[in-house]
Amino acid sequence: MNWGLRSRMAAIVVATVVLTWCSLFIAYDYRSPVNQLLHGMGTVPLQGWGAHELEDACIRLEAPLQVPTYAADKAVVLAGRVYPAAYVRELVLASFTDTCSGAAPRLAWVVSVAWPVSTDLSDQAVYAAAPRAVAIVDALSGALIAVHAEGRP
Repeated sequence: MNWGLRSRMAAIVVATVVLTWCSLFIAYDYRSPVNQLLHGMGTVPLQGWGAHELEDACIRLEAPLQVPTYAADKAVVLAGRVYPAAYVRELVLASFTDTCSGAAPRLAWVVSVAWPVSTDLSDQAVYAAAPRAVAIVDALSGALIAVHAEGRP
């Protein structure tokens, strides 16, 4: 083999390795916009929560396929009992799936709540992420299915 052909072959191998590595990053790394788009496809958005954050908490929310029998305002009251000092950010009707247990999807009211952030500049909590939580209430029976809180005061 001559020197020119070897250098072209080496360049092709290096380019193939770099392209493969970049493709794997784009497809599988959780920070990749493509990965975030693919994980978020088919999910119901929840204010203040990303699809990956909910997935890390074993929560997947998809479009509902049934009609609820339990009232939404009762779900808000139940979430208020679980998180008394919090205010409701958003209420969503969704098909909830616990991705960690593999249970069947359930129709649920998803109540996103948050706590007021302290305006006292001497408070260290000002610089931390705002505390937030999710309460998931069965939309057919009214039973509390799951709760998840982050940075709770």
